[in-house]
Amino acid sequence: MATLELRDLTKKFGDFTAVDHMNLQVAQGEMIALLGGSGCGKTTTLRMIAGFTEPSSGTIYVDGKDIGKTPPYKRNVGIFFQNYALFPHMTVFENVAFGLKLQKLKASKIRERVENILSLVKLTSLDKRYPRELSGGQQQRVALARALITQPAILLLDEPLSNLDAKLRVEMQVEIKRIQKELDITTIIVTHDHEEAVSLADRVIVMNMGEILQIGAPQEIFDYPSSPFVADFMGFSTFLHGTAVLTPDGISAVECSGHTIYVPSQSTDTLQIGASYILAIRSESMELVSSDGNNTVSGRVKNSTYKGHSTRLEIEGCFSETIYPSVNEYTEPGNGKKVLVHLPSERICVYKRER
Repeated sequence: MATLELRDLTKKFGDFTAVDHMNLQVAQGEMIALLGGSGCGKTTTLRMIAGFTEPSSGTIYVDGKDIGKTPPYKRNVGIFFQNYALFPHMTVFENVAFGLKLQKLKASKIRERVENILSLVKLTSLDKRYPRELSGGQQQRVALARALITQPAILLLDEPLSNLDAKLRVEMQVEIKRIQKELDITTIIVTHDHEEAVSLADRVIVMNMGEILQIGAPQEIFDYPSSPFVADFMGFSTFLHGTAVLTPDGISAVECSGHTIYVPSQSTDTLQIGASYILAIRSESMELVSSDGNNTVSGRVKNSTYKGHSTRLEIEGCFSETIYPSVNEYTEPGNGKKVLVHLPSERICVYKRER
C-alpha cells in the first residue's frame, strides 16, 4: 500500500496541453475518481502514473519517492484496462497467474495466490474457463483479479464499468468498493459517469481541459458544485439567469424573468446588488405544489418523460429558460397543463455570472 502525490504534473502534445500543472495528494487506501468528459485529461493522467506516457514536466511521487525514471513494470502499479485485455487462449487461472509467472514465482506460490484472489472476486469455480465462456461481468472480475494479483501499491482503473449493462454496473460498483476497502489499496479510477464516481470514490476530482475544477467528497461535489460547468456535469439540468436585487423586506435575492427567487442564506450575504448570477437546481429538488408562495412559479407542461422511478417534466412559461422538475408518484399531466412549481431556496446553487 502507498501514498501518491502529483506535483505540477503536465503533459503537452505539441501545442495541445492535455494535463496542465496538476497537483494532487492521495492517502494510503484512498479511492480517488477522476471525473470528466472525453479529452479532459483524466486518462492521460492515469497513463503518466502508470509510466506509459512520459510527463512534459512535473513529478510523480509514490511513498515520497520520485518514480519519474522508473519503468512501468517496476512501478508496482496494477492496471485495469477498459477493454479488459484478457488473453483469449488462456484460462481464467492462466490469465490471472500471468503477472506472477513473469516474476518467476514458484508454482505452489502462484497457485496459492491465484486461488486466494479468485476467491476474493468470487470466481473460484470458473478457473478453467476461457474468456469466451464468461459473461461480461465475469470477464471484468478476471481483469480485476489480474490487476490485483501482483499485490500492487497502487491500483489504476480505466473506465472499469463502461462495457457493462445497467444491472451489472450496480453490482460491480459494490464489488469493486468491497474489494478495494478489504485490501486497503490506494486506487485511482477514471470515469465519465458522475453517479459511478460518487458511488465509488472517497473523493471526486472534476476535470476539464487538463485542469482540476473541483476536488471534494462525493456529497459535496454532488450537492454543491463549484461552477455551472461542474453542476452541468453532475446532473443539474435547470439553469436560470438573473440579477441580484434587494426585496422590499430588505433581503437580497435574484430576479429571474420577473420572478424574485430567494437563495440560501449563505449565498444571500455575498450577493452584489445589480450583478448577474446563474442559479442551478436539481430536477429532484423541485416540487409541484397546489398553492402559491415564495419561490413558486406557474408554467405549462411542454413534455413529460416517465422514467420508472420518476417522471421528468419540461415546463415552459415560468422563466425565459425551460425548467425540468422530476416528480415521484405522478400521473402524466398531459402537454399544455398548467402547474405550480416550487424551487426550495436551500437547494439552489448560486454562481456569479462572468461577463
